[in-house]
Amino acid sequence: MRKALTRIVIIAILLLTGGQFTLLLPGVLYAFHEGGVGYCEGCHDLHGPLQARIPDTSESDALIPDTYMLKGSDASSTCLICHAEAGAFYNIFSGDGSRYTAGGDFYWLKKTFASTVNGRIYLSEGDNHGHNVIAADYGLAEDRLSDSAPGGAYPSFSMGCTSCHNPHGTISGNANNSKPIAVSGSYGSVAPQGTIAGNFRLLGGIGYDGGSSSGGISFANPAPVAVAHQSNWTETNTNHTAYGSGMSEWCGNCHNELLSGSDKHPAGNSARLSNAIVTNYNIYIKTGNSRGMQAVSYLSLVPFELGTADKYLLDPSSSSGPDSFGQANVMCLTCHRVHASAFPFIGRWDFKATFISDSHPGPGDSGVSGNDVLNSYYGRDMVAEFGQYQRQLCNKCHVQD
Repeated sequence: MRKALTRIVIIAILLLTGGQFTLLLPGVLYAFHEGGVGYCEGCHDLHGPLQARIPDTSESDALIPDTYMLKGSDASSTCLICHAEAGAFYNIFSGDGSRYTAGGDFYWLKKTFASTVNGRIYLSEGDNHGHNVIAADYGLAEDRLSDSAPGGAYPSFSMGCTSCHNPHGTISGNANNSKPIAVSGSYGSVAPQGTIAGNFRLLGGIGYDGGSSSGGISFANPAPVAVAHQSNWTETNTNHTAYGSGMSEWCGNCHNELLSGSDKHPAGNSARLSNAIVTNYNIYIKTGNSRGMQAVSYLSLVPFELGTADKYLLDPSSSSGPDSFGQANVMCLTCHRVHASAFPFIGRWDFKATFISDSHPGPGDSGVSGNDVLNSYYGRDMVAEFGQYQRQLCNKCHVQD
């Protein structure tokens, strides 16, 4: 009788606390960031060696980075403990370039390619393939090519995951920041009454200091409005991040000079797609084929912002192109990825190839291994899908091919 009663009590306890255990179950680990920030011991080692638990403040050892009791040797290494986990849908750093996430795969930072074109050797250096986050435990180091953000002053020696993502999920510069964050801001979840949703992908908002080592940089623009699929991060034409507004402005927190000047490609909330551009986007299928329809014209290699601050209007499964109401706009991520890509300047495609089939990395290039060529375009056979003579994907909007 006593054993039976004990079993009943144990079952009752498990049922009552089941929600707490979902953090540990395979397939639902995304709940770690539910409400913005995870439990403290997910990132911090509260009972590690004393010397690793006390941030260094001595002048003599000023160059020694503060550990803040992190489980990794630095902030990005701590993030990658989970986000480089093999087989996980939230992996953003694979060992072969096979993670087709909207932001890209940090794998490409470690790949340098060399190709010979018309007798000249061209280098595509890993440091030019993405944001060079410093994660010592994973072999990722400071950018060797730039000492600060292009078009800005954010120092390369401080670049890490927390330069962009607020690890604690707090929202600064928001009139509602006194309310608790109850749900993630990445998936269109509705916050219970009296609470708010976090920022998209925990991105820093107004006043964010870029991880406290930004050299005085303070974000002037809020996090963008966007919605992604909660547990499927593989980007396709029918499963992709749906962008609403503010992405370019947010990028401008560090790359402000790239958004100003008549010599820059327009990008941002005010860079509306004209009726002619909307028509081009919707009818363009590939070089030589402009018989497309708006309902199925979305191309994940050339995304756009819908031009709305209402995240509940965003659908990450939509295959529709921009509408004719004049609200959609071009943004930085129309042409670039956020984390890394196989191409220079974090391009979504090779900006220097006349024909997409001539993109590098290509077969026979130095540095190519495994499925690098296929993975560079997210598993797409570009020749089979677009043809041998498909030109630059700028033509999705401009149709000059």
